[in-house]
Amino acid sequence: MQNASSLHPTRQLLLDSGLAMARQTGLRGLTVRGLCQQAGVNTGSFVYHFGNRESYLSELIESWYTPLFDGLQARLVEDGAPLARLRAMLGQLMAFAAGEGGFISQLIMDAVAGEAAVQVFIAGLAPRHPRLLLQCLEQAQQAGEIDIAPPVHQFMFLMSALGFPVLMSHLIGGKPGLPALLHYALEHFAAEPDALQQRLEWAIRGLTPQERKA
Repeated sequence: MQNASSLHPTRQLLLDSGLAMARQTGLRGLTVRGLCQQAGVNTGSFVYHFGNRESYLSELIESWYTPLFDGLQARLVEDGAPLARLRAMLGQLMAFAAGEGGFISQLIMDAVAGEAAVQVFIAGLAPRHPRLLLQCLEQAQQAGEIDIAPPVHQFMFLMSALGFPVLMSHLIGGKPGLPALLHYALEHFAAEPDALQQRLEWAIRGLTPQERKA
C-alpha cells in the first residue's frame, strides 16, 4: 500500500470519504455510486484508482489499520525492559480501540454480513498485531517480569480485560433494555481513559510473579 502522503488527491479523497461513511453505516452499506456522490467524484475516477469495490474496501481497511500496526512494531523494538514495552503497546492498542471502537464494531457486523474484504482482513490478523504482543509477552517471560504461561492464554486474558469491554460499549452500549448496572458500567468504565489505564495496571499486576509483588 502506498504511503498516505504520496497518494493521488482523488484517491485519498475517496478513501477519506469512504471511511467517514463506513463509520456511520459500515462497509456493508457502502456502494460505489454513493461513495462517488459523497466525494464529488465520477465513477470513472473510482475505477481508474481502485478497479472495483472489493479492491477499494481492502485498501480502505489497510489504510485505517496500518498506522496502528506500524506504531506497535516500533514499540516492540524500543530499548528498555520488555514489561515496559508491553505496557506501552497495550496502552497504544487500547487508545486505538477506544477511539476507533465504533468502526471496529462496524467491521465485526460487516464480517457477519458477509463482506469478503472484511472477512479476509480479520482472518489475516493473527500474524500482525497479535503476533507482536505475543512476542513481547514471551520476552517479558524470559526476563522474569511476568509469569511463565502460554502467551496465547495471557493474550486472551489481557484482551478480555481491556478490549472486550470497549467493543461491548460500542456494540450494545446505549441499546434499550440493557440492565441498569450493565448500562452504567459500559457508559462510565468501558472506554473511559482513566478506567482503561486502571484495568491495564490491574492486568499487568495479575501477570506479575508473586515474588515480584512482595
